[in-house]
This record gives sequence, structure tokens and C-alpha cells, in this order.
Amino acid sequence: MGGGKCNSQRGGARRMSVKNALVVGAGIAGLTAAWRLKLAGYAVRVLEAAERVGGRMISIAWQGIRIDPGAEFVTGADRYLHAMVSQLGIRGSLVNYSEEQTGFHVHIMRAGRIHSVNFMSIPSYLRWSGVSLAARLSMMKLLPYMVRYGRMDPYYPERAPGDDRLDMQQFFYRRINAEMFDYWVQPMMDVMCSYRPADLSAQMLLVLFGNYLQQKLYTFDRGLGLLPETLASQQDVIRGARVVKIETLSDGSGARVVYRRDGADDKADADLVVVAAPGDAVLDLFPAPQPAWQTFFGHVHYTTSAKVYFIAEGDAKELDHGGIMFPSKEPWQIAPLGWDRQADGRVFGMSALRADVYDPAMSDAVILRRVNADIERAQPVLARGITQRMVFRWPRKVPVFRPGYLSALRAFKRDMQEGPVYFCGDYLIGPSAGSALASGWQCAERILGDRAAS
Repeated sequence: MGGGKCNSQRGGARRMSVKNALVVGAGIAGLTAAWRLKLAGYAVRVLEAAERVGGRMISIAWQGIRIDPGAEFVTGADRYLHAMVSQLGIRGSLVNYSEEQTGFHVHIMRAGRIHSVNFMSIPSYLRWSGVSLAARLSMMKLLPYMVRYGRMDPYYPERAPGDDRLDMQQFFYRRINAEMFDYWVQPMMDVMCSYRPADLSAQMLLVLFGNYLQQKLYTFDRGLGLLPETLASQQDVIRGARVVKIETLSDGSGARVVYRRDGADDKADADLVVVAAPGDAVLDLFPAPQPAWQTFFGHVHYTTSAKVYFIAEGDAKELDHGGIMFPSKEPWQIAPLGWDRQADGRVFGMSALRADVYDPAMSDAVILRRVNADIERAQPVLARGITQRMVFRWPRKVPVFRPGYLSALRAFKRDMQEGPVYFCGDYLIGPSAGSALASGWQCAERILGDRAAS
């Protein structure tokens, strides 16, 4: 086994040297932690198993079209992200989706018809044919929760008030309205996060609704991947380096990371290690994980999904733009269907199977066949014009926050047993790129606070 060290000095000489850090994972959480530590004077190296950085915050090109297949936007509530954008000098590349928005529009398929509503227009909402009048009026019962949860800091969801034993469906069925859940909440959370009803607790749903529901949405002019690529360009990132083991050094001076690259094992020692790997993969990295880690990380799980992108040809006006959500109560296999005409005249679109239909074991051919069948039923003109298709899979889309998770997270954050190993990831805050970034920022703050206190 080869040997590599971020810093080979030990003992007294080391205390006078620059502190060094290894970051495991070049998603937006790991890159943020690395960037913050570098600004504080650390020598930082980032190890990334893939050849591409960014995790779910990536931009790719397909058939001459830029796609953000993971995170598709960030929000005005992502304060850590906006601070970073300003410090990196790329605010001029930020694009405000909200300048093109005239409200909060929802288009639901029910009983074979598309029912559209602008939630920001009272007349439109009261006329909405997608649900009954009783269901529409029941949303008044949600307002006190929105106000209460809107006052809390979304970057500390474990502090949320209320009952952590209910999932989002149970909450809506018991306290708001079952129909509003079935024809608004369920399809929206499936489209955005591939959540099934039991995957999100009522507490976490209210944290998200109270803080993000009416926020402005942003992207970058070159796609969301611009941010992680900018961060990576300013740091020492080793791509294709899959970490297989992390252990603390026997003298307590730091930690050792063993990683595999180009078929060979190598190792590196550092004063500290930031683990920004997927939460459900953390325990496998440690021969002797701390008790707090063993207790908490067993709670971390992710949704899975496969998006189907397509290109269509045709001059029909209905191909210019469209978007539909398909509730699981209705006889469809897809969750979203959206399309837009591009500047060159082609139509670019996306769909995906519902969370309760998709199985990672499905072949691309099976996925395409099922998706195409529903597109033909919903929009036959669009289906006839499709010329190109691509399946893009996410084995880990976003973390789930089931009933009991926030209680486990609260207990973990009381004593994370960190040092010299630290953790960051979206599973510590929420199912978004902004949350993942914030977790990396907070991780660096904990490290700097620990070092200042020692």
C-alpha cells in the first residue's frame, strides 16, 4: 500500500505548522466545508469517488441542451448559498426564476382532465376545479402552522415544535383535509423529492412549507453545476478516489484515510477528516464507529428515482409549453410531465415514474415503455413527436425524514462525538442543495470553534 500525507509532521513541530484536512466527498456539502476551511488557513484536500463533482448539484449536456438532472433550483431562503455566491464573485451569473413567475401555479390531472390553479390568486384558488370547495376552504386550517413553522430556522429542523410521530399524510388526513393531501401535497412531494407519504414527517413537511413554499427560485446562467465547479476549481480535488476506510490515529493526533484509485490503494493522514459521503454509507467507512454514529446513521435513508428526458418535433401550439402533476390516487404511472419549446424549435421535456411505481431494478426499456404509455394517454400530440429519449437515474435522490427522524437528529446533534472526524450532508438539515451547502458551512464552523477552544 502506498503512503500519502497532507502533513507529515508530528508532535511539537506540528503545532506550529498549517493544519491540514481531508474531505471525503466533493458534493456541495464537502466542497463548502473544504472552501470554508481553506479560507481559515487550512491545507485541504478533497477525495471524490466520481469523476464529476457536485453530487446532485450538477449540470450536464444532452443533445445540445443543458440539463440539471438533480437539484433544479435554489431558493431565496438559502442564505448560506447566497453569501457564498457573493464571496465567490458569481452573483452576476445568478438567474431569478421569479421574474418570469406570476404566481404559484399548479396543474393536476384528475378524472382525465387537467385542473389548473394559481395559489397566489384568491379568485383562481376559489374557482379551482381540482378539489372540492370544502377541501379548498380547509386550507385555512394550515395557516397557523405556516406562521408557527415559518418563524423557526430551517437549518435546525430538529428544533421544530410539534409531534414527531405523524407522517405528512396522517397529519393532513387528521388535521387539514384528505383531499388536499391527495391532490396537492402528495403529487408535489413526489415530483420534487420522490417521497412516498411515509417518507416525510408532519414536522418536516411544515418546516419546508413554512420556510420555502413562497420563496423566489434561482439558478445560474450556466446551470446549477456552476457553483460546485467554481468551488472545485479553487481547491485540491482528487477525482476517482473512492474512500474505503477511515480510522483515528493511535496517538490521537488526527485520522487516516485509505482510498482506492486506478485499482491501487493509497492512504493519507490529516489533522482532521470531514466525511461528506452519503449518510447511509458512513458506517461502512469505519472499523470502529463511535456509539453516537452507530445509533444515528442507521436512520439515514434516501429516495431513488429515474428521470426520462425527451426531445420532440412538431409545430402544434400545445407543444410550446406544459406541465402536469399526476396524483397517486389517479390511474397513472408517471408523477410529472413537463415540456418547453426551445429557441431552435425543438421541444424538450421530462417525466418520471411515481415513487410507488419506480423500482431501481427496472431496465431502461421498461421505464421508457411505461412512461411513454402515459405520455401517449395524456398528450398524444407530444408523444407522436418524440424523437430522442434518455433515462437518468439517481440511486440516492434526497434523504427521507420519516416520523422519529428529527428526534434522532436532535439526539445526535447534542453529542455528535466529532473530532478528529466531522460530518456534513443534506441528511443533517433538509432535502435540498441549499441544505447540503449549509451543512458543509456549519461543519466548518464546528471545526473552527473546536480548534479555537482547544
